[in-house]
Amino acid sequence: MSVVEIKNKLTGEKGMVRSKVLDFEQGVVVNLQLKAGKKIPRHHANCHVLVFVVSGEVWFGVGEQKFHLKTGSLLHMNPFEEHDIEAIQDSNLLVFKVGSQSSCNLKV
Repeated sequence: MSVVEIKNKLTGEKGMVRSKVLDFEQGVVVNLQLKAGKKIPRHHANCHVLVFVVSGEVWFGVGEQKFHLKTGSLLHMNPFEEHDIEAIQDSNLLVFKVGSQSSCNLKV
């Protein structure tokens, strides 16, 4: 069992904070904090990804679609789905990467 406390670390000019908060046998949980206007370019993961919006609002592009995610939204992506993110408001996301592929265990 693990218990983790997630703190707001979004300060300064950088506009993005990414930190691994939990590592387990077949995955990892990452806290992604973005300032309004910050964009993360298109990329993919080779495992299943769940994104939970703890607070804020983001545009989340998956393939050719764009989704407006806000506090309480949960999104699931299959392995290798191309995606990008743009923060509408300062946002705090939990990203769950699940799968046996070793690169799912993100090095942060």
